[in-house]
Amino acid sequence: MLLNSRSGKNAKQYVERKLVIRLWIFFIIFLLLLTVIIYEINKGYLEGAACVGAMMMGIMIGAVFVRRKRVYWEEETSKVIARMDRIGIGLLVVYILFAVARHYFLHSWLHGNRLIAFSLSLTAGAMLGRLLSIRSQIRQILKERKII
Repeated sequence: MLLNSRSGKNAKQYVERKLVIRLWIFFIIFLLLLTVIIYEINKGYLEGAACVGAMMMGIMIGAVFVRRKRVYWEEETSKVIARMDRIGIGLLVVYILFAVARHYFLHSWLHGNRLIAFSLSLTAGAMLGRLLSIRSQIRQILKERKII
């Protein structure tokens, strides 16, 4: 589903199994967070516009920090794989620091339930950004190989 082409070809067989599982995990986490965010909006803890704004920021953050995994074609296995490189390790440290300290930075503007809802929206956006960026990289590699 996540990697199928418009022509109906199944690209999953050309992608490393761990990478496909990672994509599905990102997708499931995104759906769970989205469900919680919709609940928070319905309860009135946060406005929809603020959630959309936080998700847009999260998508940008997720797209930037997806760089920590280098996605490429491996000739030996004839599959798309993802490995972490040195720049990726540095980005991972920055990402973890941001994830831990985001409440500290956001606490000046938001409090209580609004802070939690905004943080969840930011996290959901980051998951979606990572999912879409990795998917895009995989599809680009498969198109270059004329698989899809």
